[in-house]
Amino acid sequence: MTKENVDVAIIGVGGMGSAAMLALAQRGAGVCGVEQFAPVHDLGSSHGQTRIIRKAYFEHPDYIPLLHRAYELWTDLEQECAIELMVQTGLLATGLPNSEVIRGLDACYRQHALPHEKLDAGQIKTRFPQFNLADDEVAYYDPIAGYLRVEECVRQQIELAQKHGAKLYAKEKVVTWHATGSGVMLETNRRRIAAGQLIITTGAWAKDELRKLRVKLEIWRKVILWFNSPNIWRYQKGFPIFYIQAADGGYYGFPAIDELGLKIAEHEQATPCPGPEELDRQLHDADETALRGFINRVFPDFEPTRTAWSTCMYAMTPDHHFVLGRHPEHERVFLAAGFSGHGFKFAPVVGETLAELALDGSTRHPIGFLSPDRFFS
Repeated sequence: MTKENVDVAIIGVGGMGSAAMLALAQRGAGVCGVEQFAPVHDLGSSHGQTRIIRKAYFEHPDYIPLLHRAYELWTDLEQECAIELMVQTGLLATGLPNSEVIRGLDACYRQHALPHEKLDAGQIKTRFPQFNLADDEVAYYDPIAGYLRVEECVRQQIELAQKHGAKLYAKEKVVTWHATGSGVMLETNRRRIAAGQLIITTGAWAKDELRKLRVKLEIWRKVILWFNSPNIWRYQKGFPIFYIQAADGGYYGFPAIDELGLKIAEHEQATPCPGPEELDRQLHDADETALRGFINRVFPDFEPTRTAWSTCMYAMTPDHHFVLGRHPEHERVFLAAGFSGHGFKFAPVVGETLAELALDGSTRHPIGFLSPDRFFS
């Protein structure tokens, strides 16, 4: 078994791990990433063609400063790679006036000067005639929202990190790690790695690590479907990303960007599974029934034909916010986990934050509300 020495080791090279690997390599650190699967795989939570990016943040207004930086870093990555990664389409978020999404956006826009429009039902119908919504629903339109090409984002972060000298050990699993007097020692099924610092970005696989800290990470099974239609042209260019909070859940979707058609999924309903290894990756009739009901209600003229589907996981913390910061028990170990179904858009700023914590001991970014310590106070 070979032995290697690095400044920083990363376990898990999905969206967050690849971003941390890039940020560290750009600063000249000796960094390696250990990924148990092939690069850019579809077994975790960083796949499925697209992810929403938005500054209209109803979950918590404290995310907005991080989003400002995330937008900058995604733009920087696009320019360096000369590949389009972020497409701004606008986002329509709808619900009843007292719904969580509308109240959250009310608070967001009171605290932050962000471009937006508030629309009533009549204005929604005039502006976006594809939608069939109730007369008492309202909406916010975010003109700077859009989508990220998720697999390409991960791929470019990995490739650029490698160009800056980072090492990737793919299809290699960490068997154990432990703190030492001078850092952290990792043992994989192929090598031993002595690292000055360790970053853990293992997505749903962080469940066991957080359980040791008495933090429950719940894994939700989520299913995404794509549908085509005879009038798919109405749902292509000019059609926004949407989030609709309805009585039976929160539904989101993307404009049709290729032959697969409209991508739609439900966000709020929980189907917990014991862990990532036990995830049911099959498609069942019930998975499709709810989404077809939503389509028939909101897009009655769509005439859906399913073209594709995918399963992924939400890693949900008790308060549905991220875990980002120093390990409570190990000075040289840092955690980034529990991204709870809305984290991918933050990947580059999470990576930058982790690099600063590992190399500088602190970060410029306001992540106090995401600290692992909040569960022990």
